[in-house]
Amino acid sequence: MVLKNKKKAIVIGGSRGIGKEISLALKKIKINTYSCSRKDIDTSDLKSVKKFLKTHKKTDILVLNSGGPPPLKMNSITTDVWKKYFNQLFLSFFLIIKHIKINKNGYIFYISSSIIKEPGESLVISSSLRSAMSSLLKSYSVLNSKNGISSINIAPGPFKTKRVKELVKNLKKFEKNLPTKKIGDPKEIGKFVQFVVKNNIK
Repeated sequence: MVLKNKKKAIVIGGSRGIGKEISLALKKIKINTYSCSRKDIDTSDLKSVKKFLKTHKKTDILVLNSGGPPPLKMNSITTDVWKKYFNQLFLSFFLIIKHIKINKNGYIFYISSSIIKEPGESLVISSSLRSAMSSLLKSYSVLNSKNGISSINIAPGPFKTKRVKELVKNLKKFEKNLPTKKIGDPKEIGKFVQFVVKNNIK
């Protein structure tokens, strides 16, 4: 069903986890939201990205979200693995923000990770490429500020997603060692994005 609200959103990685909750939250405020799964766009495959960009030209809200690589020690990472995740976590996102026009007073939300501040030994690919993407987004925000476009980097810590379950063996023990004594709920990120958009916060 197409909603009457003129505003549109594209959520990359919107079929599960944080991306799914952002999609649901935007739909609740009647934003026409296109929630992308890997079937719609595989950001590790540049052919898939280019095909996606042929039919998606502009939006009011763009959410850049993607899962990361498995934990790998630096010395075990091959060139092919680097290339795959370079495409998935950096080059594809660059192409998307280059070719999809964000309408005036729109938003870009980039879902990165807390590892951009505290890199993990076994997550060197993710921390390196997400940090690079964060820097790119800063440059983009300066370039497009004259059009009222806000670029927001959300760097969440541990949240109850499939990704965290893959990385953490004992969630209960892990949770006890957190400052808040709890792992976040993806719905919290969804509500944050919803609040920003609904109240036109810049």
